[in-house]
Amino acid sequence: MNRSSDSKEVHFLIYLSFLFLLVSCTLKDHPLAITNPIDLRSGKLDHVLVLETPDDEESLRKLLLPDFEQYVHVAADSNQFRWIGASNRMFPWVGESDLKSIFEPKDPTPPRIPNPNRRALTMLFKLTNGNYLTLLPLSGKSSVSWLEVNENGELTIDYGTLGTEPVPGDQEIPLMAWYESPSLYESVAKTWELALADKRVNATANLRATKKYPEPLEYLGWCTWEQYHKNINEEILTKAIDNIESSGVPVRWFLIDDGHQDDEGGLLKSFVPNDEKFPNGWEPIISRKSEEGIKWMGIWHGFLSHWNGVHVDHTMETLSPYLMPSPKREKGLLPADDQESSNAFYDYLVTTIKGQGFDFMKTDNVSRSTIEYYGAPNAAKAQRENVLALEEACLNHGIGLMNCSAQNTIDMLNASNSATMRTSPDYQKYKLETSKSQILQSVFNVVWLGQTLWPDHDMFHSSDMQVGEAMSVTKALSGGPIYLSDDPSEFEPGVISPLCYEDGKLVRPEAPGVPLPESVFNDALYEKSKVYKTISPLKNKSCAIAAYNLSVTADLPLSGTITPQDYMEASGMIQPYEGRWELPEGGLVIYDWEKQTGSKLDEGGVEFLIKGFGHKLFHLCPIKEGWAIVGRGDKYLSPSTVEISSVSEQKIIFNMEEPGDIVLYSESGMLTSDSFKFELLANGFYLARYLGYSTESNFEIFRNN
Repeated sequence: MNRSSDSKEVHFLIYLSFLFLLVSCTLKDHPLAITNPIDLRSGKLDHVLVLETPDDEESLRKLLLPDFEQYVHVAADSNQFRWIGASNRMFPWVGESDLKSIFEPKDPTPPRIPNPNRRALTMLFKLTNGNYLTLLPLSGKSSVSWLEVNENGELTIDYGTLGTEPVPGDQEIPLMAWYESPSLYESVAKTWELALADKRVNATANLRATKKYPEPLEYLGWCTWEQYHKNINEEILTKAIDNIESSGVPVRWFLIDDGHQDDEGGLLKSFVPNDEKFPNGWEPIISRKSEEGIKWMGIWHGFLSHWNGVHVDHTMETLSPYLMPSPKREKGLLPADDQESSNAFYDYLVTTIKGQGFDFMKTDNVSRSTIEYYGAPNAAKAQRENVLALEEACLNHGIGLMNCSAQNTIDMLNASNSATMRTSPDYQKYKLETSKSQILQSVFNVVWLGQTLWPDHDMFHSSDMQVGEAMSVTKALSGGPIYLSDDPSEFEPGVISPLCYEDGKLVRPEAPGVPLPESVFNDALYEKSKVYKTISPLKNKSCAIAAYNLSVTADLPLSGTITPQDYMEASGMIQPYEGRWELPEGGLVIYDWEKQTGSKLDEGGVEFLIKGFGHKLFHLCPIKEGWAIVGRGDKYLSPSTVEISSVSEQKIIFNMEEPGDIVLYSESGMLTSDSFKFELLANGFYLARYLGYSTESNFEIFRNN
């Protein structure tokens, strides 16, 4: 969440600007010094650039780029500190062949992130030779690097500690990883894979596919924030639980967000709840957990305990030896800047919430916590130690971890075990234009963030009539956590039920949804002609494509086309990346989820228009032996509701986790089954109505030619 007030941010700017002057930047006679810029045009450099030692004087290096026709500068707001304390605000600033172009004011001003920071978390380039190039600045044990576009439009890279002391002379400096490929997705994937695999980088993060996904997040959830903000107490939460239980909506986890703390001025005094709001502690809430209802409960805490750290008058005596005075706040304390102190602090936090009965936690304000150590010797090192300690504590004690406001290089490269991270600013109910930006940031940031984590698109109101369904579809394709925020008495079941089964288990894709390459370089909020398209791989080598009109300037509908070539990109986020999918020999069918109609997909594709804040959802399914199964038409990710085990000309055998009516395609013949009754739709498609006779999950459909 991004709930620190703008006024506080402004007050810190002068202070932060001064501290930036103290950041260590030393390296003159180094082989990669500014007099010898890093030349990426030849392709002969190692894909991971690491300096053996810090430089003696100047640390700034110019990057010489291959010729490019478009680029994406992934950065937060222009406020100087935002580049490292970006919260959830990374935005795709799309430009042409001039790196200065994105810094020209836009009309209208972007609705959520008004103008770009010159420092980027990562950059993507579409080269004139047809290839794609990804650049990723790195962090190490004692340093962090950054990309920056200067006022002359030159791209540079620099590094430092963000503290008062230089990088220790015996430390290697992980500077940058990069990779060029004919495939955009391979370019990004290889950049991250190579960086994580290089022992000199000392990154502890793991690729997304190797991580254990928290069991609660496989189910539908609910969070207090957008409906109640900080106005929560025992009565409000118990009533919300009552309303959830009576709603018929299968919410299985319950997240208590900000507003419960024993605090003063954003500084924490203890990890017990505020005794005025929760006079009986957490017991009246935790006791409402049940095996068939709300099975899991989670709790929100700031990364440093609270927004501004620990209060000097705290009551946690056990922690006192492991705290240091905040360089920024007179009454503030922070985990001391050594690994032992970080370990003690986060083990105390995690064991406390586990003892209170919580099953997982959401940690917030992570990236901006780096700034709390400005004025200390090495802020980058302190942040890394804290990230490692929280990851380790959650793993050791079996507490799931949801990362929020964690979009910086240090956090990303050290998310060793946690499986999810927020991809966008907060959802804001009933605000159309900010919702457009929120969807854009949610789906675009998966391109890079999704290499190590599943994307968290934030909560949403199903009852938000302007954006509720679009949000729901977007989150379905994400594969990440899906959680509601409406007053439970106002749930909109028609928007919610397509997300999950009757027990609340989500229908999830095989990998996170991501923009198609053509949309990655689409300046979506200012687009005048083309829709924004995202794609997710589903079961049985099927895929879902969601298209949006996210423009804040277009008066006319935007146009789109779904083609067989789009299908080939569905593998983009599957790990390891093994290239584009091949087109099936039998061809493809395309199914319009809203219209509940389908056809064979020919080379020319299917054209459509989207006006206003509209969206469309399509499924592309391979034809094999004259069969294609779309799946349950009442779920957004229909093909993922079935798993085909055998196909022949005469019959198809498949499994369903939760049986129901399905849509399928047959090129010829009459269909029969003991489990379904068939209605011919059009173009070879059938609605197979489930008869409910079978107690098995395996089904057969026969075809008599």
